[in-house]
Amino acid sequence: MKKLLLALGLCFALSSSALAQGTIVGPGNAILCQTMGQMAVGPTTATIVVTGQANKTTAFCGWHITNTGTTGTFTITAGQGAGCGTNTITLVTIQSVTSTAPSTDHTQYATFSAPVGATPYNICVTPSVATIAATIYYVIF
Repeated sequence: MKKLLLALGLCFALSSSALAQGTIVGPGNAILCQTMGQMAVGPTTATIVVTGQANKTTAFCGWHITNTGTTGTFTITAGQGAGCGTNTITLVTIQSVTSTAPSTDHTQYATFSAPVGATPYNICVTPSVATIAATIYYVIF
């Protein structure tokens, strides 16, 4: 009886491993951001904070935005060309920031990686008022 159970178990183990398997995807590789770019107060249009490099990817990890004024909003985008105006990708939708409540979202790992190509992707901040300053955490590789 033990031999029969052993033979059945062996047949089951061999037959189950012979079934078609889909592509196995392992855990992603974490991209660590160790660089930061800064925008001083002043601009009120899309301003390049991180200048991409041709044939490299720009990875985005987060931001810290402050405002010396009482009200204001900002957005963060990635795109090509001046003011990230071509092939624009919204990284952070419109957010409010005041002098008493800075806006921060920063993880040590990338949450976005731009496509690699001959025309690099930049990261831009668009503040609504001239009293907003920004720090962007990123890495280019």
